[in-house]
Amino acid sequence: MGMFVVLLVHAECSLGPVTFYGGMFCMPVFFVASGYTCRQKEGETYRDYIKKKAQKLLGAYFGTSALLWLFFWLKDSVLTGRFTDLKLRSVFGIFYSRNQMFTAQYTGENPVLMDILNAPLWFLTAMFLTYAWYGIVSRCKRKYLLLVLGVAASIIWHYSTSLLLPWSLEAIPLYTCFFVSGVILRQKKKEELLGELWFLGVLLVVFLITSQLSGTENLSRGNYGNSIIICLFAGTTGSWLVFAVGMWLERVYPPIMKLFTAAGQETLLILCSHMFLFMLIRTGAAFLGFGPVLTTVVLVAGGFVLPTGIGKILHGRSRR
Repeated sequence: MGMFVVLLVHAECSLGPVTFYGGMFCMPVFFVASGYTCRQKEGETYRDYIKKKAQKLLGAYFGTSALLWLFFWLKDSVLTGRFTDLKLRSVFGIFYSRNQMFTAQYTGENPVLMDILNAPLWFLTAMFLTYAWYGIVSRCKRKYLLLVLGVAASIIWHYSTSLLLPWSLEAIPLYTCFFVSGVILRQKKKEELLGELWFLGVLLVVFLITSQLSGTENLSRGNYGNSIIICLFAGTTGSWLVFAVGMWLERVYPPIMKLFTAAGQETLLILCSHMFLFMLIRTGAAFLGFGPVLTTVVLVAGGFVLPTGIGKILHGRSRR
């Protein structure tokens, strides 16, 4: 469901309340879900823990970025007849892993760094560092104090400068709060609360109020609305509500949940490939004369269906 909202936004589709309220949880829910599913094996060293996360997240990040860079370098070289433009800004953007150098509120020159359809990949490096920071925090005796100090440092940085640090360094303590909320949600008593109407009512009221107070957010650009703290509440309560909807669908409409599950298992592939697919689909839609509405529908559907199908085929072969 979070990925669905991401595709809507990246397809430049505005559905009023759907995209506004969806924008409150569409990125936080991935950090919450990562915390919910995170398991540290007993006796596992921090080094092994980090190595495992790096292989999956950083492997996908640099592998996808390298393929995109190579594609556009070859395309531009063929079109211009020159093989000298190495797209150095794009290379710098890959290693910096931020779409822009400064926040959206910055009034000076704010160059786009991730300009080869790899802008969504910022999440992978941010997620890796979130795992890394959580690994440190969870091994500390005063973990909640460390969490609070980290959030305080993020708040001070955000309100002191418009500079966005590489790999979302300044925001990692904030993302870790979403992550920890997922860890808390995994506890049985907390999960059972999502089936209680009174608790869902409280979550919904807090979510609606904090969303209105926060205003539009964009985590990738360091935009936390009107308040970072309110943003944390809106993102957490919205994500927990998504979990509640998922639990309800599992009970009431199992076939629909199977479709969500199929796509949900391929979110990494969808995240890495959808912008490139969007480019191809837009080209085909323009050639066929599709209107704006039909083009958007095909973009979102193609962004879901194609990577999900490819992922299922690849996973099926790997199991055999």
